[in-house]
Amino acid sequence: MKPPPGTTGFNPRSSHQADSARFTATCHHAARAIGATVTGVTPAGVTPNFHTIDITQAQHHIAVLRHTTLPFIAFARPHANGDVTITFVDHPDLAAAITNLTDVQVLTVNQLQTPLSQVDLSNLHPGEHDQIRYWKPTTAGELLFNFWD
Repeated sequence: MKPPPGTTGFNPRSSHQADSARFTATCHHAARAIGATVTGVTPAGVTPNFHTIDITQAQHHIAVLRHTTLPFIAFARPHANGDVTITFVDHPDLAAAITNLTDVQVLTVNQLQTPLSQVDLSNLHPGEHDQIRYWKPTTAGELLFNFWD
């Protein structure tokens, strides 16, 4: 894995911002396609560096995370307000529904759990490397989806 500049959310040269309204609409359509509903929307702020859409399907709850500046999506167990622990999960049906609607890349648990020592960070700018040294993420997922401020 060789993440692009802006991966950490600390990229002053990145002018692209994910369209939260479009992401929300995509999740509504994808949820309906699998017989689920959107039950919550949390836009990114200063922290975290991702938007969150909560989806419920029967008794199952999943959080869809959308990186604010890169076309990456991950699925996670919903977390309580103030909890910064992310437990990534796979959801093949929802992944297929989302990729049918948009060109973002849905990352798998295997990709997100890649040890940071196996990730090529050469594309990141010096400020991002400073953040990595400070926050000490251990996996690609901790690098991509974070609560750093």
